[in-house]
Amino acid sequence: MIHTKNHKNGLCLELRPNHSGSLRGIHIIFGFLLFVFIPTGVIFSLLGAWPVFGFMGAELFLLYAALRYKQRASQTSERLELTHDLFTVRRTDARGQARTWQFQPQWLRVDFVRPSDFVAHLSINSRGQQLMLGQFLSPAEKSDVADRLKGALSRVSLLQS
Repeated sequence: MIHTKNHKNGLCLELRPNHSGSLRGIHIIFGFLLFVFIPTGVIFSLLGAWPVFGFMGAELFLLYAALRYKQRASQTSERLELTHDLFTVRRTDARGQARTWQFQPQWLRVDFVRPSDFVAHLSINSRGQQLMLGQFLSPAEKSDVADRLKGALSRVSLLQS
C-alpha cells in the first residue's frame, strides 16, 4: 500500500504491506470457529474419538498464532522522503524499531528489475551503497514507486540546475 504526501519541491511516500484483516476480524473468525469446533469436538468425544477434540484445539491455536504473526508483521512501514538536498529512508519494523538511511539525491539511482510477472526488485543505489525498498510490495506497486521516485528525482535535479 502506498500513501503519497506531496512537498513543494519533493516527495514523501509511506509504504506499508497489504493486509486484509484487523485484530477484530481475527476475533470474529475465531468466535465462529469455536462455535463450530466445540460442539463437533464434544460429539467426537462422546463417540469415543476424544483425541479429535485435542487436535482441533491445536489447529485453532496454530491458526490463531499464524494470523496474529501475520497481522503484527503488517505493522512494518517504510517512509521515503525526498527534498532538494536529501533523500531519507526510514524503515520501521513490526516491533516499532526504526532505522534511517540518508542519501544525496545528486548521486542517487533508482533500479527496478522485473525478471518475471510475479517477481520484482526495487533498489536505490548511491556511491556503491544499495538499499532494497518495498520488499513487501507487489511488482506493480514497486513499479509505481520506481516511477514516482524517478520523476521526483528528475524534478529535484532540474531545480538544482
